[in-house]
Amino acid sequence: MNKGFTLVEMIMVMAIVAIVGVILVMIFANTLRGSSKAQILSVIKQNGQAVLGTMDNAIRNADNVVCPPDSTPTDTLVVVKNGIYTRFRFINNSIEKDNPTDFTTTTCSDLSVSPVNLTDTDPKTGVSVQSGSFFRSRQAGSKDAITVKFDLNGGVQAPEVISGQIDPVNIQTTIQLR
Repeated sequence: MNKGFTLVEMIMVMAIVAIVGVILVMIFANTLRGSSKAQILSVIKQNGQAVLGTMDNAIRNADNVVCPPDSTPTDTLVVVKNGIYTRFRFINNSIEKDNPTDFTTTTCSDLSVSPVNLTDTDPKTGVSVQSGSFFRSRQAGSKDAITVKFDLNGGVQAPEVISGQIDPVNIQTTIQLR
């Protein structure tokens, strides 16, 4: 008798090796996809916290809130400190900050004065603001409080965002003037 493998035995071994290979490739691809999603969520949260830190500092140290003039949610907030106005706006999928010198308090708008973009707007690695609002709370005997709410998602061209794998991250806080 000849010692060796038959053709059927060789085909069975090749099939088993192929199946194990496909399973390993799927596990590896899912791991990479998961870590990419985690990285994007981390970048989104870091960007949101950085924006909140900037807003918190300006709002908390402000002398007064100029806009919104009432307690209606709006996409623009203007505060004043020592006669210098600071405006935050949710505009064009981003959050902008500027220092206007002349504006109407009824609309809280004027021509932009060299706005600074607070969010990273890179279409692939940055973030995009899905929605945002400021809400002013007035309580007798205490300073105004501003509720800041916005939803951040990955950059508009990030593959995970396009394919719907990442949901927007909701960021919300209430800041009271000192």
